[in-house]
Amino acid sequence: MNTALIVGAGTGSRTKLNQSKILLEIHHKPLFLYSIETFLELGYDIVLVVSKSDYETIKSLIPSSVTLVIGGKTRGESVMKGLKEVKTPYVFIHDAARPLIQKHKIEEIEKALSVHDAILLAEPMTQALKRFENGVLKSENRENFIQSQTPQAFLTEKIRYAYLRSEQTYDDDIGLYQAFYPEESVFVVMNDEPNLKVTYAKDLVLVESLMNQGNRLRIGKSFDLHRLIEGRPLILGGLKLPFSKGLLGHSDADVLLHAIGESMLGALSLGDLGTFYPDTDPKYKDANSMDLLMDIHQKIKDKGYEIVNIDATVFAEYPKLNPYILKIKENISQHLSIKADQISVKATTYEGLEAIGRGEAMAAEAICLLRRKIT
Repeated sequence: MNTALIVGAGTGSRTKLNQSKILLEIHHKPLFLYSIETFLELGYDIVLVVSKSDYETIKSLIPSSVTLVIGGKTRGESVMKGLKEVKTPYVFIHDAARPLIQKHKIEEIEKALSVHDAILLAEPMTQALKRFENGVLKSENRENFIQSQTPQAFLTEKIRYAYLRSEQTYDDDIGLYQAFYPEESVFVVMNDEPNLKVTYAKDLVLVESLMNQGNRLRIGKSFDLHRLIEGRPLILGGLKLPFSKGLLGHSDADVLLHAIGESMLGALSLGDLGTFYPDTDPKYKDANSMDLLMDIHQKIKDKGYEIVNIDATVFAEYPKLNPYILKIKENISQHLSIKADQISVKATTYEGLEAIGRGEAMAAEAICLLRRKIT
């Protein structure tokens, strides 16, 4: 049996997020769990090294069979603390922020360990490589270079010995190993499959896309209907339109903005308008629906998404809305800070049928497409 020593004790400061990056969720699962589950399915012992601040949260999320260790101030200290808990002859040291590692690559490394004491997983260099030193630019042959990945696998006692006696910082575990065993060769397993390490916020979106589970794009749809009554202003798309009747509702009853807002909420499964703006709350009495729409838009942005486009249709017998469509589109696009060509507003009648056709009501339908924002 082998051990996977998974290291996730860093601060993740380069992601510029308000939480540890290994706790960020992809498809409703924390980032670090993906690699843990991959190694567990192969029958590995797991030692997981995390920061003190994440310890209790992660403890509640992992199987009891996983050994949880609080890391040190540096990656080297964290690896050393984890190595003290390893009891198997071989150890695979892996970054918790690399969720895409494939089982067959781990198995390929396993086979190489039957002959070698140190294995590097690496990807080929695919871009032109330059060296810029002392103001001089030189071209290098990229075929002579590879990019290091994890897991990196070792005979446990050898890598533990190196860490116990190391007083320097190295770029990775292989670098340390080579410093202590310069006469030994390191076997390289090439990997041309995605094994991205999440370093920046945009990397999370790329990983999510590579997992190909369709969560980058989200679509929502909504339909809303309000009675038309005398004695109320007609507010539509955030504009006051000249008409003898207005829409009945707790707020200003802007049926178009209600449909658009609820489609945005629906795209991320956040609920309906009543969830956030109940008609039982006096605070929303005669509320400006454009304010509510902008609040919904902020919720969308807080989730890391942006609007791709909105397609809306208003169903009304009267008044005739075509003269106002362009102004309504411009008003909505300005308040949502999107381009006018990202929103479509159409109007149609009910051909004299039912309550809408009799001029007793007005309705709207909207579809909104969101996408995960790459920042």
